[in-house]
Amino acid sequence: MANKVLILGEPGTGKTRSLKTLDPKSTFIICPDEKELSFRGKDYQTIFKEDTKKLDLQKTNFYETTSPKLVLDLLKIISDSMPHIKVVVIDTITSLQIAEFMDKVKEKGFDKYTDMALDTYVILKSLRKLRDDLTIVVMAHVENNYDSDGVLRTSFKVPGGKLIGEKIKVEGMFTTVLFTEVIMEQGVPKYYFITQNNGKNTCKSPEGMFDDIRIPNDMDFVITTMKEYHNNY
Repeated sequence: MANKVLILGEPGTGKTRSLKTLDPKSTFIICPDEKELSFRGKDYQTIFKEDTKKLDLQKTNFYETTSPKLVLDLLKIISDSMPHIKVVVIDTITSLQIAEFMDKVKEKGFDKYTDMALDTYVILKSLRKLRDDLTIVVMAHVENNYDSDGVLRTSFKVPGGKLIGEKIKVEGMFTTVLFTEVIMEQGVPKYYFITQNNGKNTCKSPEGMFDDIRIPNDMDFVITTMKEYHNNY
């Protein structure tokens, strides 16, 4: 079973930035956001074969797509046929949902919401079935809503309908859910991850996994810490 972690945060708060500490030789980024990476370096590339013009997956480690089916296919191919890849990032699943919703925005009825919820559910359920030495990092945006007690809470963003948020409870499908945090220190933004729930969000991590509530915005550190915790559990 693959390891997995959910990273939640507003745009521009360090989700993608945290990936710069990963090794591009063993990392594959699936990018529904369809944007360039937010850190320097050209180590992440999409390579096509010269003769067939088809995607060369053995040389590719970055691919933009908003197709849920293609995301599923890529996850399976990486798990089955690309043993050199140890980390797969979906950045972000929110953009995957938004693209699917916009493709069906003119359709009448509620079937489109069911389809979108099912596609998200199938992708997330597939993660644990992947290769044991894989870590899957799923990134998503957040939204703020008032609960029945009038408390403003921050949680996984649900574009379009509420079926995903109300029925699936995405955070419940992950043992570790980290939130981004940006703190201005002497006029300079510093980026962190929050590891535990503050009573107003859905952040969580196993007891004893992280030493601090606030940890560095460093995905290699996060994955290494998770592996050490589970290996010693």
